[in-house]
Amino acid sequence: MRRAILWLSALATALSLLSALAVAGSWLADPAYRVHFGDSIWFVLGYAALQAWILRAFVRDTPAAPWAAVARAVAGWVFVGLFASIGPLWMRVSPARYVYQLFDWGPEARMGLFALIFLGRGAFNSFAALELTRPWWWPLRDSRPLLGRLLTALAAALVVGFVWLFMQMVRLDATTFSHDAYEVARLVLDDVDCETLRGRSGQTTTDLRQRGDRRYHVTIHWRCGDVQVEVRDEDGKIGVAREPRLECCPDRGALPS
Repeated sequence: MRRAILWLSALATALSLLSALAVAGSWLADPAYRVHFGDSIWFVLGYAALQAWILRAFVRDTPAAPWAAVARAVAGWVFVGLFASIGPLWMRVSPARYVYQLFDWGPEARMGLFALIFLGRGAFNSFAALELTRPWWWPLRDSRPLLGRLLTALAAALVVGFVWLFMQMVRLDATTFSHDAYEVARLVLDDVDCETLRGRSGQTTTDLRQRGDRRYHVTIHWRCGDVQVEVRDEDGKIGVAREPRLECCPDRGALPS
């Protein structure tokens, strides 16, 4: 079990390292990339160095491996706890952004992203930390049976809790978002032309759109760096489409999202 946990942790770390190296390469090769994402090359290189050190710890099962697993678990807990407030921003600015993009199958299929966050960063990282630190706390089951079993129960509850959160997020997504609303949002976004965008840049407009026998309330946030279309159907379910249109305002650069 320990060997499997180490290799799975090493694989996850390797993906983060490859993403950071790709970000560093893009930063060095493409000035537009630097402007759009605003990365600090020193932060990216520091992140890559940290991931390389963690990868070595897992592959060689060094004494640092349990500490690295604990650090990853704590980082995962913080990320899940603040997911609603800073999660989207972190996924954009993180040097591991390509890992999130790998699991981001679009707004109509969020299950992959939810699995990465709640099952991967939450449940798996927690289980990995508990398994790799087993020699630290398992003897308590013999020396202090009540405390030892309490810690075991809390550990199991933590992992199960992340699985429960994943299931709740999938259910909430199904009841909040609409496939048809996403399609309407995409169609509206595709119809945005540069002339209209330049004329309305910085504004937010609302209107009603008809598709078949259903009506949709449409809100458009006009920003060259991030045009965002929000659509709400008659049942209250929503759909969102967004993308930068920097070619429409080349003199303004990327605006914050």
